[in-house]
Amino acid sequence: MLSFPAPQLRAAGLALALALSLAAFCSVPVWAGNGLVAPVQFSASPMPEFLRVGEAWRLAESIAAKIPGGDVMVGRGDSMLPLYPDRTVIVVQRMPMAALRPGMTVVFLGDRDRPVAHTLVARTSLGWTVKGIANADLDRTLVRAPNYLGTVVRAFVPVMPGADHAAIAAAPAPRAQIAAKDPIAAD
Repeated sequence: MLSFPAPQLRAAGLALALALSLAAFCSVPVWAGNGLVAPVQFSASPMPEFLRVGEAWRLAESIAAKIPGGDVMVGRGDSMLPLYPDRTVIVVQRMPMAALRPGMTVVFLGDRDRPVAHTLVARTSLGWTVKGIANADLDRTLVRAPNYLGTVVRAFVPVMPGADHAAIAAAPAPRAQIAAKDPIAAD
């Protein structure tokens, strides 16, 4: 794991870790149309681990290689805050649709046929409703077997030595997307 060299950075890192820990046990209300749909539970999604930049990618690839159907992707955007900041490296595993549960973060092909990582909200007769934790509305696209790519099973936030980790996690980011196999791809 990463050690924080200065007291200010140590405090910022601890504050961010505490905020993320508390967030994992919380739910965020989902609003759609004129009213409250349901709280978004994300406690079934793995908490991210903070690692140095190169270590995050190497560890994710090592883990994915040992998991049947495993893959490594990089999250883009701020729709999954406070759980996953922009550029979180995720390990994804394809699971049977019957194994999916509310609160899991999944990767699926969204309405533009691009991979998106959002949290499962509810199963319907037509598929799963999903939502980015920080988004105001449910996604238009339902998650069904044909567009489901996998479930997030591990997550790593790459950090630079000496960086202000709280500022990195809170920085504005582009529209939420997943750039498969490219840790520096832009939206």
